[in-house]
Amino acid sequence: MQVFLTGTERLEKMNEEMWTRIHNIIKLNATILIGNYRGFDQLALTFLNVLGYPNVKVYEAGSGIGFGYPIIDAGRYPRQDILMSRSADYMLAVHDGLSYGVKANLRRMPAEKTRIIYVNI
Repeated sequence: MQVFLTGTERLEKMNEEMWTRIHNIIKLNATILIGNYRGFDQLALTFLNVLGYPNVKVYEAGSGIGFGYPIIDAGRYPRQDILMSRSADYMLAVHDGLSYGVKANLRRMPAEKTRIIYVNI
């Protein structure tokens, strides 16, 4: 199983619900598909790295920053998000109601395969 993690670039700190949801994904031994953009992506990657979780693929657009995980260079944005949404079985989205990228990802993934954590920033 593959789970696409996406979230707002405005996030500065993860909360208990985010940690719990990611732990639940880890318990399933799922492969996590994630970008490396600022905000949620980088916070989640740091968390996964600290936990030593190995099943992570970082899709990115040329920066080469993988947080120690394999990098899939998908070309220009939003190509990496499109590829992750096509490859994923499920998606966990952290949404502040403002992020264009998260809104676009939510449109790409069927609602029944998506879980959303709403945050106020």
